[in-house]
Amino acid sequence: MLVNREEEPIQALSTLPGRVRWKVPSILRRPRLAEAVSEAVNRHPEVAEVKANPITGNVLVRFDPELATEQAAVWLREAVREHRWVDESGPKKPRPGLPLLKRLIASTEDHRSLRRKVVATSIADGLADAVPPLLVGLAVDTVSLGSASLLGRIGFKTATSRVFALGGIGVGFWALAAIIEYHKERSSAELAEIVRHDLRSRLYQHIQTLDVSAIESREVGEWLAVLDGDVNQVYTFMRAGVDPMVAMVSNVAIVGSAFMVISPVMGLVQLAVIPPLMISSKVMLKPLRERVVRAKVDGERVSATMGGNLSGMATVVGFNAQDREAARVRAASERHLESAREAHALSAAYVPTLRSIVGTGFVTTLAWGAARVHSGTMTIGGLDTLAYSQLRLMSALARAGTSVENFQRTSAALERIYEALDETPAIRDGDHPVIPSELKGDVVFSDITFGYDASRPVLRGLTLRCPAGKVTGIVGATGAGKSTLLKMLPRMYDTQGGSVKLDGRDVRELRLADLRSSIAMVSQQITLFSGSIHENIAFGRPDASRNEVVAAATVAEALDFIEELSEGFDTTIGFGGHTLSGGQRQRLAIARAILAERPILLFDEATSSLDHATEAALQRSLEAATVGRTTLIVAHRLSTVRHADVIYVLDEGRVVEEGTHSELLERNGLYANMWKVQIGEREKAPAVAS
Repeated sequence: MLVNREEEPIQALSTLPGRVRWKVPSILRRPRLAEAVSEAVNRHPEVAEVKANPITGNVLVRFDPELATEQAAVWLREAVREHRWVDESGPKKPRPGLPLLKRLIASTEDHRSLRRKVVATSIADGLADAVPPLLVGLAVDTVSLGSASLLGRIGFKTATSRVFALGGIGVGFWALAAIIEYHKERSSAELAEIVRHDLRSRLYQHIQTLDVSAIESREVGEWLAVLDGDVNQVYTFMRAGVDPMVAMVSNVAIVGSAFMVISPVMGLVQLAVIPPLMISSKVMLKPLRERVVRAKVDGERVSATMGGNLSGMATVVGFNAQDREAARVRAASERHLESAREAHALSAAYVPTLRSIVGTGFVTTLAWGAARVHSGTMTIGGLDTLAYSQLRLMSALARAGTSVENFQRTSAALERIYEALDETPAIRDGDHPVIPSELKGDVVFSDITFGYDASRPVLRGLTLRCPAGKVTGIVGATGAGKSTLLKMLPRMYDTQGGSVKLDGRDVRELRLADLRSSIAMVSQQITLFSGSIHENIAFGRPDASRNEVVAAATVAEALDFIEELSEGFDTTIGFGGHTLSGGQRQRLAIARAILAERPILLFDEATSSLDHATEAALQRSLEAATVGRTTLIVAHRLSTVRHADVIYVLDEGRVVEEGTHSELLERNGLYANMWKVQIGEREKAPAVAS
């Protein structure tokens, strides 16, 4: 099937020097196109690595940092345009399901004894599952043949002894089968739990090491889908997905053995059903996996849409958009319903198709076996054994069909899990150690160039210095690059041009852990965690005493409202602290930064949610808290920085003015106009020429 799609634009999700992640809708659910695009872009010598994911529609390209990002984008567009006619039904490399499964199994090396126990008990349980037909045949022959039966020939001469022997064999078998099943269930559950724990822990720990840009390039719901949904899918497969496959193999072995012992000729005839079984499986499994993946992606989009709406329900209600958002969720859910229907339709047909093929062999066994019993060349018990064995095989096939579908889902989950685990951060750790207590805190931003999309820079050759132990204010209109500049110091983002130096050394040379342990930051978006007020303030110093926490809260002007809460500092707040006002959340975040006792403080619109009275009180407290510390304050409200030692005014990513509050007012430039607007003397600040 040739796929003809119009060329779609690509969108940069995250951009760092030498590393860009793009959204490429054209490759979504088109594995061959994704593979062809990867190979085409990777042929350029400047490109180090290309990862194209047809499940997410994302393409990650690592290349020479000296290469312009736009050039890599040109190569990507050319590759998509060149290969968009790729034949999606043509030959391709094997799906990564089995290699990923092998990698998963290899990750359980530390639990080899438990893994062996799971395999051994699963095989034993599968063999035990195939034994009842043999018991049925033995019972029928014992009754119909009497002393000529197997039990009679081995020494049980009387009917009573044969009956008791038969009963003893049955009771012993069921007792043994129960013991085997108990150990199989317990060991497989334990191994599945260990695998889930290890995967979830490794994933979360690894995600924390990734670049902020890489994390922010995906929605929270997408990360949670990997951390929770995909990891639980692997757990489900490990818990029960392997056992049906073992049972099927065991049943095939038992049925084959039974035929070879009772009637080799009939056994050879039954082999004729194997090619149709294999062909049917091969034909149906490929589209089954594709439909399962499509349904999974559509389902995650529904969850992401609903999650976003629930998080912003106040905005939805405030704009009276409930009906529109309900329709949007309904439309997304209908797409999921359709893709899920397609997946379930094929899944529902898979097992009946295989059972109908096996059923043909079953009918053959009944007809031919009955004829042989009538001619005296086969016992009734032998026919019962063959017939019941095939019925058990059909049941095992049904369970195996469910397991195969489970494996398709699991291979897609593993692909996303290992894609996340294999992702490496572009921001590399430096070698030079930093001792916070010995840090002076002199910060210099030199000729900084940066853009989240390299073709649209936010900072353009910006240079400024933040003196050690002093307070530096950074102001400017929205979009001037103030918050972006602040994120350069702890290396949440690296510069695309120029350098950031701390005490004369490029921050890229410093150990990341040491660098970030020297900085406390209060961001625009306040993050509070589920727990007590005390735990949230002490987040940067978990070992801080209650007196130290109270002191920090006092400096941050938070003590009064905390003491009014039902349990004071022990009051529990949920994630985000939505039961508190915006100003209360900001004061807790400021208290957290103060308690951390870092030599460098960063405040990004830290007082934007405070009333004027509280802001004035907080300014007095911050004067004491910032003594001897290098402090950078990004502010839209100029009163926040009026007492700063130096103020830089940014416009379109450049420094256009610098000086103290008084000096800037005397110049009557952009800062003075902004000040007049804020105190009500002007209605609008004039634009400044670039």
